[in-house]
Amino acid sequence: MKTKLIISITIIAVLSITQVSISQKLVILHTNDMHSMLTGFGPELSYTPMSVNDDPTIGGFARLATLLKEEKAKLPNSTLIVDAGDFLMGTIFHASEQEVGFQIPLMKKMGYDAITIGNHEFDYGPEALVKILNSSIKNGAIPEIVASNLVFSETSKADDGLEKLIIEKIIKEYTIIEKNDLKLGIIGIVGEDADDVAPNAKPVTFAKQIKTVKKLTDKLKNEEKVDLVICISHSGFYPDEKKGGYEGEDIKLAEKVKNLDVIISGHTHVKTEKAIKINNTIIVQTGAYAKNLGRLVLNVENKKVKSFEFSLIPVDDKILGDAEVNKLINDYKEVVSKQYFSPLGLSYVQPIAETSFTLKRNSLIDKKVGTVGPFVADAIKFYVDKYSDDVDLAIVASGMIRENILKGEITAPDIFRVSPLGIGFDDIPGYPLSKIYITGNEVKKLMEVVVMAQKPGDDSFINYSGVKIDVDKSKMMLHKVRKVYMNGEELDISKSNKNLYSVAASSYLLQFIGRIKKISHGLIKVVPKDKNGEVITDMNKQIIDFDTDKNGIQEGKTWVALIEYLKSFEDTNGNNLPEIPEKYRQ
Repeated sequence: MKTKLIISITIIAVLSITQVSISQKLVILHTNDMHSMLTGFGPELSYTPMSVNDDPTIGGFARLATLLKEEKAKLPNSTLIVDAGDFLMGTIFHASEQEVGFQIPLMKKMGYDAITIGNHEFDYGPEALVKILNSSIKNGAIPEIVASNLVFSETSKADDGLEKLIIEKIIKEYTIIEKNDLKLGIIGIVGEDADDVAPNAKPVTFAKQIKTVKKLTDKLKNEEKVDLVICISHSGFYPDEKKGGYEGEDIKLAEKVKNLDVIISGHTHVKTEKAIKINNTIIVQTGAYAKNLGRLVLNVENKKVKSFEFSLIPVDDKILGDAEVNKLINDYKEVVSKQYFSPLGLSYVQPIAETSFTLKRNSLIDKKVGTVGPFVADAIKFYVDKYSDDVDLAIVASGMIRENILKGEITAPDIFRVSPLGIGFDDIPGYPLSKIYITGNEVKKLMEVVVMAQKPGDDSFINYSGVKIDVDKSKMMLHKVRKVYMNGEELDISKSNKNLYSVAASSYLLQFIGRIKKISHGLIKVVPKDKNGEVITDMNKQIIDFDTDKNGIQEGKTWVALIEYLKSFEDTNGNNLPEIPEKYRQ
C-alpha cells in the first residue's frame, strides 16, 4: 500500500511539473523609415558621432550601431532586430546603391535579422531594386528580406529580375527565425497607401494585406508550428483626432487577423510612446530617420504573449558611435561626393550658404504652413529662368519636400535631403524638371485645386512661385479664386484668353496635372500643352534642356536648383557665405 502511495505521488508530481508554464523572453529591437539617414537628422557639419554631448544631430548609423550592440549584449540569444521598410531613399547615399550596394550589408553588420521593402525602395523601379539587391549580395551578407504581398506581371519583363530573387530565396514570402527556443514566423507587407504612392513599382503590384496576412498567419501557426507571428508592415496608422487613439491600415489589420501577435509598423512616420494593443495584437512604430530605436519586450508562455513592455530609446549625442561603422560611412562619403558633387564644383563637407533661422516644412500637427515650400518653388523658378526660357509659374508639392533647411551652415548633402526623390534618364538622382503650357483660365483652375488642397502637412499641398491669388473663402469649392496676378499684373482668366502660360515642376508632379479631371471627378479639367499649344501625349518630351550647347538633354534637378538659388544670395556678414534672406523667416 505504501509503495502504491509513493508511486501515485511521484506520478502526480511529474504531471504537475509538465504542466508548469515555461516563460520565455523575446526582445524586438526595431526601426522604420530610416531613409538612408546614415549621418543622422541634423546639419551635416554638426554631426560628430565619435564624441558625445557636443552636437544637435539626432540619429546616425554609427550611434545606432552602438545602441544595437549594447542592447543585444543584454540578451544575445533572445533579441530580434528588424526594420519595417523605406530604409533607403532620402539622402545622397542612396544614389550609388545600384552600383555599390552599401547600406543593406551595413545593416546586417549592425545586427539586423530581417527587413521588409517599403514603397521608396521602388523609387527607381523594380529593375533598379534588383541591381541594389544584387550589388548588396556581392558586398557581403544581408538580412533576411521578407516581402509577402508582391504580385508580378504575367506580360511585362520589367519585374522578371525581382521574381527571380523570389525563386532564389533572396526575397522570401515569409521566414522563420528562432530566438530563445521561440520559433518566430516573420511576414513583410506593403500597404494600400504605400502602394498608391509607389507609381514606379509597376509592373509590380501588391496583394491586399489583410488577406495575405490571414493566409500566412494560418500557415505559420498551423503548418509551420511557429510560436509567434510577427508582421513587419509598411502600412502604418495615424492618430485619430476625433475619437482619440489611432486609426489606419495596421489598426484594421490587427482587428481582422486574430492570430497575429505583433505588428512592427512603418510608412506613416508615427511615433508610439506606448504600444498599441488591438485584441491580442501589439502594434508599435518609432517615427522615422532612426531618431529612436524601438524596444519591445515580450514575455511568452505556451505560445501566448502574457505581458509586454515597450520603450523608445533616443539615438542622440549621448551615445558614442561605433568606430568601424563610422569609418565605413566616411569612406562612402568620398564615393558619393566624387560622383555627384564634384561635377558641380562642390564637395561633401563644403559649406555653400548659411541661414540664421530654420526654414520648416508644413506641419500637420500644429496646422502651420512653413517657408521651405515657397523657398523651393522660388528656387525652381529662379533656376529655370536662368538656364532656360522664362517660366510664368513654378510649383512643388509638399510631399516632394522631405526635410527642413536647418539653421547654420548649409552643405550640398543638406540640400539634397530637402528634395531627394526620383531619378532622371541621365541616372542622376532627382526627377527632371519639366515645363508645360496652359491657358489663363486653366491657371485659374489649377489655383482652385491648389486652394482645395491647402491642408498643411498634407503631401498634396502645392507651393507655388510666380503668381499671387485673391481668394474668397466664403465662396463654394472650386469657385474661391477671384483673381490671379502674374508679374504684378492681373491675369485674364476668362475662357476667351487663348494665350499660353508656362508651368515648371518636376516631371513627377506635372504628370498629375493631366489627371486633375479624374481627381476632381470631372469638375475641373486642365489640359497640359506644349509651347505650340499641342496636347501633350508624352510628358518625357517636356523635360527642360538646361544646356542646349551639349548633345542630348541636360536635365535639371530640384536639389541643383536649390544650390544655384542659395549661391545667388548676398553675403551679409562678410564670411564668404551667401545668407538666406529674412523674407523666408517663419
